[in-house]
Amino acid sequence: MMTIGSTSTRGASEDVLRALDPSVVGPELMALATSREPQVRAAVASRSDCPAGALISLGHDHQVVVLEAVIANSKTPSSVIRNLGDHRNQRVADLAVQRLRNSFR
Repeated sequence: MMTIGSTSTRGASEDVLRALDPSVVGPELMALATSREPQVRAAVASRSDCPAGALISLGHDHQVVVLEAVIANSKTPSSVIRNLGDHRNQRVADLAVQRLRNSFR
């Protein structure tokens, strides 16, 4: 039985395309937000219609590519961006601080 978000029967690139597809919403999108593939999670985080709960969760991801997408998403709650400003990865921290600075211009 295939489950939503399963990469055993699909490649990660197919899941990235699904994550970027505007017709993929709700539970299917949320399942993609928990994919094992960082590129898939980053694709979900990049969507302007990504649910706030998913953005908050993805803000705790361990992959820089996902965190960069979270920071770049204008819908990401400012509390998530503030937390990422203290991230141990300097690139992530710098991007978050820059985003915060830009929001006050």
